[in-house]
Amino acid sequence: MALGDGVISLAMLGVTFGGFSPTLMDGVEKSKEQVERFEEIAAQRKETLRKQREMEFARTSKEQTYVDDSGNEWKYVVVDNAVARIVRMQGAPKFVTIPSEIEGYQVYAIGSEALSENDALEEIVCPDTVSTIGACAFRFNSNLRRVVLPANVAEFQSGWVRHCPKLEELVLPGLLDEIKLNVLENESLRKLWIGKNVYMIEPGAFQNTALEEIVVDPENPFISNDGIGLYSKDYSVLYALALPVERYAVKDGCRKLAKKSCYGIEALKHIELPSSVVELDPYALSHSGLESFDAPSSLVSIGEKAFYYCRRLERVALNEGLETIGNSAFEESGLDALYIPATIKSIGNSITTRTNVIHSGPDCSLAIDPACEKLFLDGEGGLYRIEDNGSHMLQLVDRDMREYRVYDGAVAIDEYAFAFHDNIEKVIVPQSVRSIGRNAFRICRNLKSVELPDTIRSIGSEAFLDTQLEAFRVPEQLSELGENALVTYGSHHGDYMPSLASIEVAPGNETFYMACGMLCRRTGDGANVIMFTSSEKHVVFPDEITRVEEFAFNNARGIDYLSLNPRLATIGTCGLSTWCWIRHIHIDLDKPLEGRTSYDFFFPDTEKSIHGISLGIGGSSWVNVPNIMAQYDNCIVNARDYNAPRKPDNISAYEQAKLILARFEDPIMLTEVNRGMFERLLRNYIIEICVDIARHDDRAALNALVDRGYINEGNLEDIIAEVGKLQDAAMTAHLLEVKRLKFNRAIVDFDL
Repeated sequence: MALGDGVISLAMLGVTFGGFSPTLMDGVEKSKEQVERFEEIAAQRKETLRKQREMEFARTSKEQTYVDDSGNEWKYVVVDNAVARIVRMQGAPKFVTIPSEIEGYQVYAIGSEALSENDALEEIVCPDTVSTIGACAFRFNSNLRRVVLPANVAEFQSGWVRHCPKLEELVLPGLLDEIKLNVLENESLRKLWIGKNVYMIEPGAFQNTALEEIVVDPENPFISNDGIGLYSKDYSVLYALALPVERYAVKDGCRKLAKKSCYGIEALKHIELPSSVVELDPYALSHSGLESFDAPSSLVSIGEKAFYYCRRLERVALNEGLETIGNSAFEESGLDALYIPATIKSIGNSITTRTNVIHSGPDCSLAIDPACEKLFLDGEGGLYRIEDNGSHMLQLVDRDMREYRVYDGAVAIDEYAFAFHDNIEKVIVPQSVRSIGRNAFRICRNLKSVELPDTIRSIGSEAFLDTQLEAFRVPEQLSELGENALVTYGSHHGDYMPSLASIEVAPGNETFYMACGMLCRRTGDGANVIMFTSSEKHVVFPDEITRVEEFAFNNARGIDYLSLNPRLATIGTCGLSTWCWIRHIHIDLDKPLEGRTSYDFFFPDTEKSIHGISLGIGGSSWVNVPNIMAQYDNCIVNARDYNAPRKPDNISAYEQAKLILARFEDPIMLTEVNRGMFERLLRNYIIEICVDIARHDDRAALNALVDRGYINEGNLEDIIAEVGKLQDAAMTAHLLEVKRLKFNRAIVDFDL
């Protein structure tokens, strides 16, 4: 464990003290003294929290009154016959020190709103006996200027001093271990006292600070202070620029500016870094007022968004020795140009997006030193890395470009090279390219065309995910196509029409082929369906298909007939989730189900059937016939709205009755729930149904309803009366004959 000179690696300890992890201090090695202090803090906090929990459930006395020497009246209760909790102070002093003892009872707690809404108060000093402060204890004190919080309180709540517009000085609680964003919520604060137990500062805690003075307890073993910035004890890490100064010189020996250390300090126009600084963490100087930046000779790494939204930053001088620039490092800054040294090894995405830097053409103002052995810009907006096998395209730096031709000589387009590009519409790939990485064109929402050469051998997963690609030609040499590589925006989201309407396979490709508008991939034991183009109405799965890949048919349109083969065993997520009414679905099974090896479905032509078909054939990871049957029956039930009979996608009452009667004749997999819904429909709307059947002159359907008891002696008279209004003597006569034969009524019936 020991590393020499009394230094201990907390990461090696593998422990957590009192609910917080000591490794949060930027991962730097800590001294034995600091580790011991952590343990002490943990013990204090644990004991304080234990006592607080005990007090929450303790019995309290009736409210009592105590008057101090200054004439202030204190309302309090005794908790568990041991300690006092202040309920309310009555009086109008300017300066008040809360008593530490009342009538022999130690003051352990300050209740909610105990000293609130007192316009006279200017200063409140809490005794160190207090361990608990209730909500809003000091709020709405319009003239309050100074608050001293107790040494034995382990938290800070901004609500304690909310709506105190003149609060200038705050002494933080003694057991507080972290400075969070809420500490500086009060905009009037000018002086802050930090106790001896604070070991962590939340990134960005001092953004928009208006402090004029900051004091750190000299006994604090974790944090140092030069009067302006807060550092690690050894000054190796700048945690936060605490005061809004215009110019700041970072202390010699500092090696890193921590995450958001100068975030949001708009007053800061110039920062001077010593030659010891190696690293700028993410957001280190973002949203600041910097006007220029000169990197020290020691700087190796600039983190993600380190200078993001520095709108006044017009000049940056980077140093030889710099190796890494993170994503969006200078995005939305005021830069006109950026020169990157030869030592650079890694450049993140969008480092100069939405700046005045020109990324391509003769006036290009983004450059990498030609002596760089690893990276180069093609002058047309592309960034490349030189590998052992050739040049790899890393990213399209120019975010305004609509059409781009990949550098002729590149052998690969790496992952995320074009990803999230807002404007690119067309990309032309040269014959030299052999591979396209995963997510290479991910979420390029305007990308409609990519011209690929036959030399492409592999395309990574989700390469064209959520693009608007309209056509795709499978290259002759392509043998690897990653998962969801061709899932365009319409195939992935909502009920949009998939954009990919045309797929062609180059002659000679031995892995891929087209069948009924489906791009298929040959596998060792059959073939998979990768993507359907909605270009065919009659879709028959070839016998060799064993799997439908994710989103292959998602939101597909225009299918009239769909036939699934018996070898189809696996359906990926939304693999068969179509979005159209399919007139006829035919399913062949490899094993009999309920005594049958094939099923045919003719869903009613309604909007709800579109959803039902999608759930039925696309809602499971296999061909789930019982689920399809349940959706089919549900669609029959919902095929007509009798409360809105003129609804555009309603089927007729006659059509619905015929479908229900057909299910009664062949009730395979008919659930009791769906049978019950069918029966209720026939019972509740029998007259309307019979009138519509009469219009279609279908006596067999009427007879079936009689045989099943839906037309009975109780409703027959009403049915005859309504059918009679059609002035169809033959159908009326048929019903009268039913009345005579089925219900033993007279041969001569004057109803006619």
